[in-house]
Amino acid sequence: MMKPVVFEAERGVGWGVALIRPYLARRAGNRFGIALSVLCVCLSLSGCAHREVYRPSNLPVEFQAKPVADLRNAPLPEFAGQSTPSDVIMAGDVLDVTVATDLETQPRSVPIRVDDLGTIQVPYIGPVQVGGLRFADAEQAIAAAAVQRDIFRHPTVTVERRQMRTHRVTVVGAVNKPGVYDLPASNSNVFAALVAAEGLNTKASPIVEVRRGSGDRDPVERPPLTADASGLDGVRTAGWDASGPLRVRQINLVSPAAAASEEYRLSDGDVVHVAEREALPFFVDGLVAKPGAYPMPPDQPIRILDAIALAGGKNNPLADKVWIVRQIPGRDEPVLIKASLQRAREDMQENLIVAAGDVISLEETPGTFVYNLLKGFVHIGGTVPF
Repeated sequence: MMKPVVFEAERGVGWGVALIRPYLARRAGNRFGIALSVLCVCLSLSGCAHREVYRPSNLPVEFQAKPVADLRNAPLPEFAGQSTPSDVIMAGDVLDVTVATDLETQPRSVPIRVDDLGTIQVPYIGPVQVGGLRFADAEQAIAAAAVQRDIFRHPTVTVERRQMRTHRVTVVGAVNKPGVYDLPASNSNVFAALVAAEGLNTKASPIVEVRRGSGDRDPVERPPLTADASGLDGVRTAGWDASGPLRVRQINLVSPAAAASEEYRLSDGDVVHVAEREALPFFVDGLVAKPGAYPMPPDQPIRILDAIALAGGKNNPLADKVWIVRQIPGRDEPVLIKASLQRAREDMQENLIVAAGDVISLEETPGTFVYNLLKGFVHIGGTVPF
């Protein structure tokens, strides 16, 4: 019989590592078995008797599993930025402009497109700045221009939108319906893009990357036109705000940074990419019915008892000691955590939250070893095999 190597209980991985090593070696054809075998050998031979071992109750905060972000409570409307009223004129809109005077019996509307500077060319009147104005203000601006330029004395102007300018935005990544969407230019923002893609799927992480489109425009994003105070001729001028965000910007949906609303606006050709959550599994081995790798659920935390249950439960009624080997980013050596199933049932703090990549081993002890030994020789009915 193999003689177990016993380490001091509170300082090392201990007896169970030495016992399961031959078992893991027999699974050498399995990649998971090889990894655990190498890990156990390293832990047992590399001075682990002198390693510090933590319990769930005294585990430092920096070694604890990070909580899974619940995107159902993400403040998505905050990423809409400042919404623009539907009757505000935007560059690229096509307007129906009607100028009624005493010279005609039935005035006719003329379709006019707003150029990139927010200007329209009204027949007989000339250029008028209407970008960033509401329809009623645009009507007054056109009428004022006609009077100031001595074209008409008392014109009646009507402005209606025939066609709204849209931004073609591509949404990819962890959304329910990736694709290319036409968003109204007045309310083209990250929130509208996610709504058009029917929201985030279960694989979504909180990180969203916005890549600005190129095209023939300036590399910086231009927010909507804004009108200044009234000029001498009664026409309010409008201009672009030259400041804009970077070409590539990352947004955290769970904890948005304090930023100007314009930073969440989208322009024609922009790409919104929702990153997928890192899909590292956790591993369960030792005295369980179904050892192996298990995926981390995207929407709820997994604790020690949950992990053992997913692995089919323990296959030895006396099994209680659990070792968790956790790799911390930026740390050379893994963190060793010792837990107890009985304590985990009695105290939620002892029922530690599992982190992605954890190796959880339900360990062999002298009691479980003797139980398995007797179970292998003593059969129901009292017969003893030869």
